[in-house]
This record gives sequence, structure tokens and C-alpha cells, in this order.
Amino acid sequence: PESARAEPGPVCYGKNGFLAVTDANLVLGRIIPKYFPNIFGLNEDQPLFIEQTRQKFQELATSINKENQKSMTIEQVAYGYVKVANENMCRPIRNITVGRGQDPRTHVLTVFGGAGAQHACAIAKNLGIKKIFVHKLSLIHISEPTRQAEISYAVFCLKKK
Repeated sequence: PESARAEPGPVCYGKNGFLAVTDANLVLGRIIPKYFPNIFGLNEDQPLFIEQTRQKFQELATSINKENQKSMTIEQVAYGYVKVANENMCRPIRNITVGRGQDPRTHVLTVFGGAGAQHACAIAKNLGIKKIFVHKLSLIHISEPTRQAEISYAVFCLKKK
């Protein structure tokens, strides 16, 4: 999966985007549409496009199943997106901590960004990290604080005291 960026965004934004991790989280029930305002679609007045998203995952599942003689559900395909995304977030954490001679298991995973908390437990488990810190303003911590932080902090790790 790749980033769909804000424009056009993932399929669920209803702006002719392509499948992304946000869509996978929607299909898996990790995003609950009723809690989102009607700001989607070309006129930015619609709810999230869950049926369109499910249809795109069905098309992908059909293609995968045909090519590989499998019988994957759309939920299994969506979960594959999430697993790949999680590993893509684990890799730089591993590279930086281990590259500096540190064990990621001795750190606290600090979460930031729009979907950080949705992926935090799986990332921590993959890295053997036992503690996760989610600041109440973690949604906005992706911008200025990250730009000013040392690189080891910018990739989610804080050394335990």
C-alpha cells in the first residue's frame, strides 16, 4: 500500500483515489463512519464511502484469488494492507535503534499522527516494546515537534529512564 495523500485521498474519501491503509482500516471496522462529518466526496458534503471502498477491495480480492488460486476475503486483503503498513513503520525504528546499538525493547513507543494509535499495539508487539505513550495532542505532533526532534525521537522511540 502507498500513501493516497490528502488529495485525492483513499477510496473512502470519494474523490477517485486508490486503495490505501485508511480504506483497510475502514473495511476492518477500525474507523467508524458515523463519527466522521460529511466532508467527503467531490462536493465535500458526503459521509465516508464505505460501499465504494468494499467494492474496490472486492475487485482486488477477486484478482488475487484468480491469479493465485486462493479464496481470500476482502477483510483478509485489507488486513494484509495493515500488516504491510505496520512493518513499514517498524523498519525505520528498528534500523535507527539497532543501528545505534540500542535494543528497541528498552524504549517506549511514542505515537503521533492521524492513525498512529490504530497501529501502535501491533508495532509495539512487532518490536517487543512493552509500553506505548499516546499524548492527548498526538494528532498534531506530526508537524512542528517532529521537525525539531532528534531523529531517534522522530521515529517513535523514547529511551526509558
